[in-house]
Amino acid sequence: MYRLRLPKSARRMVISSIASALILATTMLAQNGAARFRAKDPGPRPNPATAIPNPVPGLNANETALFNESLLRVSELEGTCDTCAQQPQGVPPVDPDPKNPFSPLKLVNSAGMGPVFNADQCFICHSQPAIGGSSPAVNPANVIAHRLGGTNTVPSFEDPSGAFRETRFKFNADGSRDGGVHSLFTVQGRSDAPDCKLNQPDFDAAVRDRNIAFRIPLQLFGLGLIESIPDSAIRNNMKANAELKRQLGIGGHPNMVPNNGTISRFGWKAQNGSITTFAGEAYNVEMGISNDIFPISRSEEAGCNLSYEPFDIPRSESELYNNPLKIMPAWLMFTEFMRFVDAPQPAPLSASAQHGKELFSQVGCALCHTQSFQTLGVANPTRPAEEIGPHVVALRGQTVNLFSDLLVHHMGATMADNVVQGGAGPDEFRTTPLWGLGQRLFFLHDGRTNDLMVAIQDHFSREHSDGGDNPVKDQHSFRYGPSEANEVVERFNHLSEADKQSILDFLRSL
Repeated sequence: MYRLRLPKSARRMVISSIASALILATTMLAQNGAARFRAKDPGPRPNPATAIPNPVPGLNANETALFNESLLRVSELEGTCDTCAQQPQGVPPVDPDPKNPFSPLKLVNSAGMGPVFNADQCFICHSQPAIGGSSPAVNPANVIAHRLGGTNTVPSFEDPSGAFRETRFKFNADGSRDGGVHSLFTVQGRSDAPDCKLNQPDFDAAVRDRNIAFRIPLQLFGLGLIESIPDSAIRNNMKANAELKRQLGIGGHPNMVPNNGTISRFGWKAQNGSITTFAGEAYNVEMGISNDIFPISRSEEAGCNLSYEPFDIPRSESELYNNPLKIMPAWLMFTEFMRFVDAPQPAPLSASAQHGKELFSQVGCALCHTQSFQTLGVANPTRPAEEIGPHVVALRGQTVNLFSDLLVHHMGATMADNVVQGGAGPDEFRTTPLWGLGQRLFFLHDGRTNDLMVAIQDHFSREHSDGGDNPVKDQHSFRYGPSEANEVVERFNHLSEADKQSILDFLRSL
């Protein structure tokens, strides 16, 4: 066989050309692969095996007993009156939920519901990934609407696979500001309120007129730790990195408790100054149950009020009064639950998530989503403390890794709900704590998305924006200035897709 023999120099040129072609092909493949790759929310981490949350470590025996009792009380299924309960009150249910032995599946075991309500049980809405969490995967609106024969219509904005939404109306018919909660349901048609004739609000008209705003349930974990952060720490953190914040357009200010001048820190707009106020309001506004803080029923419709007013107050019946765990009303036991339940625990950081944590600070996210605060005092009760701190020793001297500055910030038209609460204006919201984010299913105050990337992008809003994909944008969105997060979002958007992915991986580790 004849073989072509090339000179050495020619052979080198051929080999070099082949090598160059291979390198070019490899580079093009890599570039094409990089072009195809897009950062993506990895999704929520799996739920724990049990729905029962952990208490704060280090509680004493009495505090632990209060926590366990609180789980029983705030898992109760509410009816309208004492004689309407279908099983004994204050004891474990006879038809327990497989995931929560304290919670009945169907049979009512408590009382006090007023004529209007959003839910008939605390943890039917606060259940992801455990009791005390946020909105669950299956919207409970349909179950709540028709419990005990209720004739309620489920509003169109309650997507069966979306977040459970409560509603506020922006304005009254005369044009004055409203901003209050308009309950989704009434007790009309229920077997425990046979004479009630009370219609639901006209939600279709509110949606059509763009006069509605939505809120979804917040996680309740670790609120005792947040309550134990001193005001001075929040103010000092607000002043920190002032020049960098100014350059990035970040402001922020506390929403204040009007009657004593302290910093309010609970709720989407930091409108509640304490978990006690939050608990009393939740029982009255969400479940219609009057109590020591909110003693008047939200509706006085004839035939619809079947409970004492106020209903949920310290028990005076002998068998309850003489039991220290039973004398306290359920709404106050809800306070004890929030005070004693532990904070969400993060997952171990992967290499990507560790890199994302570093980028989270470099980009500027941590300027508002402050990683941690310290509570006052020392955790060891045998040591003297210069600053006493919380009454509960287990809450003293703790690092609170909440990832929030607890301030309210202007977020622009894309997030504005045109509701004013205290010192929080129409487009202002509290920096939502990010702990527990890794297991949340829905994001932003209205639950508009289950995608972290969308949530990040919706932090961006230019001045005079039309509101983008804001589900409750109104015709006056031109009044809103730019979002304080704009420059940080721009920095995020200039990262490589791999770096964006690292930040998403970090967020899902929380």
